[in-house]
Amino acid sequence: MRRLLPTLALAVLLAGCGSSDGGGGGKAEVLKAGDPIEMKSLHFKPDHVQVAVGQQITWHNDESVPHDVKADSGASFSSETFGKDKSYTWTPDKAGTVKYECTLHPGMEGTIDVVAKEATS
Repeated sequence: MRRLLPTLALAVLLAGCGSSDGGGGGKAEVLKAGDPIEMKSLHFKPDHVQVAVGQQITWHNDESVPHDVKADSGASFSSETFGKDKSYTWTPDKAGTVKYECTLHPGMEGTIDVVAKEATS
């Protein structure tokens, strides 16, 4: 058992080092036109996306708890609180990085990398 403890401790430590369900710390997922950012299990999925300037972004609430969407930096938008099967839409008008959150659920955060139209092709 004593030999096994260091191995188990290392396994537990390494398991906690992986990225979160939505991936926010890694590379952005290119969001295709018409695909929503889902609100599931108190997370944005995906939580790190890349879109082109002028590409409409829709957040869709897939769960029974209410949510909102509010820009923290890089843009200025703020939705009303909305419930299950409701959506909020925003269209970026300039390139840059946008950080946003659901103000009702601490830790429910996302990032949008907005790029010039020719950069997404």
